[in-house]
Amino acid sequence: MSGHYRTLTYFTLNAIALSLLFSCTAEAKDKDTPLTQETVLHETMTLPVDGALDSEGNPLAIPDNPTGALNYRASHAQPKSRRDKKSPSKSKSKRSKKQNRKTPSRKQQLASRQHVADDPSCRWLDKRMSHLEKSLKRQAKRQYGYQDKELRVRQSEWVCMKCGAEGPSQSDHHRCQYRR
Repeated sequence: MSGHYRTLTYFTLNAIALSLLFSCTAEAKDKDTPLTQETVLHETMTLPVDGALDSEGNPLAIPDNPTGALNYRASHAQPKSRRDKKSPSKSKSKRSKKQNRKTPSRKQQLASRQHVADDPSCRWLDKRMSHLEKSLKRQAKRQYGYQDKELRVRQSEWVCMKCGAEGPSQSDHHRCQYRR
């Protein structure tokens, strides 16, 4: 503990003890009974080591085996494809086309948002770009063009951080961050 805190604590405890002593002395004078060590100890209330008191000074019962009020178990995480909202008939035809196609190049894989790397920054970027794309679609008039500019910046961050493939390395976070 610091010296100031220790001094303050010592001063506070002494002030409490003195106030209790003077209040007991005043009560003893009122009752015309002599003040003894026993009366002071009897009239001052001490808090039990393993107990607590309510607002009226009555002891509260503390259970020996506390149990939680909420028993919650999370379900197991199952990886989902990002674009599962399409109708099943279209996805089957797309699957057959994908099987016939070659695997995408490294550059295409990095730019694609079909797969999101398991990284918090990549998940945030994906959600942010989706939000910006939706707001650009909804916006008839492009009054404030910051969405378009920010979307282009976020897309370059996406490619730089390799969010479409394996995700960023430790140095990518600093290197790929947009500087205003």
